[in-house]
Amino acid sequence: MCIRDSIGTTIVRAWRRAKLVVLDLSSGDRLVIQPRFTGAMLINPSDKRYVTIAFQLDDGSELVYRDIRRLGTVALMTPKRFEAYTGALGVEPLDSAFTPDHLSQLLSRSRQAIKKVLMDQRLIAGIGNIYANEALWRAGIDPSREARSVSPAVACQL
Repeated sequence: MCIRDSIGTTIVRAWRRAKLVVLDLSSGDRLVIQPRFTGAMLINPSDKRYVTIAFQLDDGSELVYRDIRRLGTVALMTPKRFEAYTGALGVEPLDSAFTPDHLSQLLSRSRQAIKKVLMDQRLIAGIGNIYANEALWRAGIDPSREARSVSPAVACQL
């Protein structure tokens, strides 16, 4: 599947899943952007440097993906491919299924450092370095502490 296949389609919805920007297209496919560190989706940027892909919109504006370090990705996915791709991701912290009990169970199964567990996208989707550091700082937990050593009461503070 090629980005050119998106020509003539309409963006139906823009949303996020984990660390991804997802654009649902009228064709049923999804444009999936993983911006990583320096990537950004912008409309009519004045600075065109580092633009890696541009989409001309019906109203004459331009939607671009700009990535200074070129670490991010842009992919056009069928619904089946998107489900397989995101199916490997864990529950998001803002999802109703993400409860203190759920977090405590995840932590209790791992000997790894708690920060590494929090950032494992297969377990918890969407937590990166900054969010993990901030949560651990606020809870007073050493990031290198073994995850399974964190009690349920302490896990509730995260």
